[in-house]
Amino acid sequence: MLTSVKTEAGKYKNQWYLRYLPFIAKPQYLQVEWLTAECKKNILSKDELLPYVRLLFDLESEKERIALKGSLAELDEDVIYTILDVADLYIIAKVIELIPEMNRLLTEVVLLKEMPPYEQKPQKIMDQVFYSINQRAGGLLDDVAVLLLKEGRAPSGFRGNYARFKEILADEEFIRIQWPSVK
Repeated sequence: MLTSVKTEAGKYKNQWYLRYLPFIAKPQYLQVEWLTAECKKNILSKDELLPYVRLLFDLESEKERIALKGSLAELDEDVIYTILDVADLYIIAKVIELIPEMNRLLTEVVLLKEMPPYEQKPQKIMDQVFYSINQRAGGLLDDVAVLLLKEGRAPSGFRGNYARFKEILADEEFIRIQWPSVK
């Protein structure tokens, strides 16, 4: 399959060699295409896919973010599920921000992730994860968190981190009511 790229003159030019470039040198749309194919093949393990997911979501410009968001909108839910399952807690907020929509299954996958044992500031990382989910689907975060706690499937430290996050949200709401001009 040839890869066509639109040139500045508006004409399409076949660039067959793009398929053979290493992942990091490929254009973003080909990176998404390759990652989608690997997720569907289900050959590589999570640890083998993680560096590629990190590279894909290491975006420098707003233009790249918009392009990636458009590419992710075209993916099947099972591929997005795999990407969220592979992503570690350090990049999960970026992934959540760019995926088309959050649902119960995707939220559950994110909340079941274990904190790495070497992490020095686990509350900061969990706050970022909770904020990103709450920003996309606040009610969904509460529903899934309560369900995980009720069923006893929540990771260690989840109950305390989630309770602390709910207190932070309550404090922010109180401050917003008392001083509406403060951001």
